Amino acid sequence: MYYPKESLKTKFCIEGNKLLYEYAKLKNISHKKTGKFIIASDESELANLEKIFLQGQSNGVDLRKSSLKEIKTKEPELDIAGALFSPETGIIDVPEFITSLEGDIQHNEGVVSFNTNFLSAKKNGKSFCIKCCDGNEFEIETSFLINSAGLGSENVSSSVSPLGEEFTHKIHYAKGHYFKYSGVNPFDALIYPLPNESSQGLHVGFDMSHQLRFGPDISWVDEIDYVFDESLKEKFIHSIHNYWPGMEPERLHPDYCGIRPKIQKPSEKMQDFSIQFPKDHKIEGFVNLQGIESPGITSSLAIGKYISSMI
Repeated sequence: MYYPKESLKTKFCIEGNKLLYEYAKLKNISHKKTGKFIIASDESELANLEKIFLQGQSNGVDLRKSSLKEIKTKEPELDIAGALFSPETGIIDVPEFITSLEGDIQHNEGVVSFNTNFLSAKKNGKSFCIKCCDGNEFEIETSFLINSAGLGSENVSSSVSPLGEEFTHKIHYAKGHYFKYSGVNPFDALIYPLPNESSQGLHVGFDMSHQLRFGPDISWVDEIDYVFDESLKEKFIHSIHNYWPGMEPERLHPDYCGIRPKIQKPSEKMQDFSIQFPKDHKIEGFVNLQGIESPGITSSLAIGKYISSMI
């Protein structure tokens, strides 16, 4: 409901949502279909809420308008002007998901090589010679090379020969903080304020144990670091009180932070996933992924299926 109809983010988010539920059920990965409310904190936001509803309808998303009476019945702690409800939204235990994917790779005779740096890759005839280092340098020869290095995707892309520099996006680091809440979680569904061009806002999330957390915010940084800025607490308190006035600030504590690999500058509008194939850059066997941020986890299985089919 957030992205243009023809975008890869829309395509893979919708398909990936279904695949992820199927995969989680098949592999017994902890997950739950919670639904989510997308909210307007006051009447000035109702027009933007309507735009999201219309975009969702255009994209074929199951999205419903909620009356204030319905909102108060389902989420009595919310004090808002209006909301949409997305019944297909859910949560998943991401470490369990990643561990399962690792198992799939190994069961299909693949190797996961930890603590290994990619140094460079060069196309020699029909194959790539890839230089790596795990303390000792070594080489891999392969017919296919896929760059899905996230925050490191710019460095990988720029180290593939003979890829032209015009096919490498600069990665901009968008840091996000999460605060956890030590009180009772009063919400049954996820709560999402209206997004902006860079972020989906300080939303209400929780894990499988129902531990409540808020975030992420967005701050653009020049280097990768995961130092938590505790001075952001006041900003979080103000934002959360816009829709949950009963939140007790003394129960809000630093949790963790992460960094999104955006290919847009802070001043630019949202960019789509960038997935380049040989038809784009003319290097047979090379697939270049950059800017795989939100909704990256939801989209992950659909992206993998798509790339596999193209190869």
